[in-house]
Amino acid sequence: MEDEIAGDLLRGVKRIAQFINEDERATYHKLATGRLPGGKEGAQWVASKRVLREHYEKITAGRAA
Repeated sequence: MEDEIAGDLLRGVKRIAQFINEDERATYHKLATGRLPGGKEGAQWVASKRVLREHYEKITAGRAA
C-alpha cells in the first residue's frame, strides 16, 4: 500500500506542472484557487496522479466540476 501511495503522489508545484504539462506559475495559480485538485503538506503542494487524471477526464468529457 505504501508503494502505491508513494507512486501516486506528486510533491511540489514543479512536479505537478510537469505531470500535467503546464507552466509552473499557472499550475500554482490553479492549485491556490482550487481549480486544480491538490493540497498543502506544510509549505509544499502535493497532488495525486490518479485524482489529476480523473479531473482532466471530467473536463474532456464536458463534466467539469
